[in-house]
Amino acid sequence: MGYPTNLTYGVATVPQQQPLGMYPLPDPFHTSSDSGLDVYTYSNDYTDLGNVASRVITGASSTFALTDGIGGFGLLTPGGTTTATTCYRYAASFQFAAGQKFWYLNRIKASAVSGNQIVQFGLIKSSGGTSSTTDSLLFVKAAGSTSLNLVSTVNGTATTLVTGVTTMADNTFVDVGFYYNGTDLLVYSSDALVARVPAVTIGASGTNLTNALMTTLFGITPVATETMTIDYEFAAMETTR
Repeated sequence: MGYPTNLTYGVATVPQQQPLGMYPLPDPFHTSSDSGLDVYTYSNDYTDLGNVASRVITGASSTFALTDGIGGFGLLTPGGTTTATTCYRYAASFQFAAGQKFWYLNRIKASAVSGNQIVQFGLIKSSGGTSSTTDSLLFVKAAGSTSLNLVSTVNGTATTLVTGVTTMADNTFVDVGFYYNGTDLLVYSSDALVARVPAVTIGASGTNLTNALMTTLFGITPVATETMTIDYEFAAMETTR
């Protein structure tokens, strides 16, 4: 590691005359160059579970708990050998909007992937703590495949936007994400750009991406005793508020 730049007075990201103008750290909420445009961010490195009531776990007897690992890991354990299991945040707080940037990252692994397991993670429609499969943007490893694809579902119609984002292997982390720059959707694996979906459209039907209110989700449908380990997840969006 090289020498860091030592900005001993801090770094401000808003004009001096604003309330946080002399705050020595970046404003966590605003991008002040665009009046009225804020940034909403959720991140979790799983060094603790925080408020357990803030997430929902589906699947009979399934659990989500911390597990040992450098940097903090969460472990999703299905309650049965074929129990479809998901973990998602209770409150839906993300929404795609044309012209407003959106970022998503996740580093995740499943203990086995070479069989008929289904692995999925990303964003899904939710309301009142209940998720819906009608609208989502998910990285998906389908049964019988090791290819991780990016699949968008809008009003019940699923479309694979990117095939082969990366290849999954047993008990091996994948580090993937996407960036919507307000026009195009850029998809990454291990920080490398692997695909670009140009001129993305957003809406309730007949579009590339849903405009439904969504939450972050990860899940696995095992065929034996597979588990899912989450290193971190990150989602952020520009929004007017």
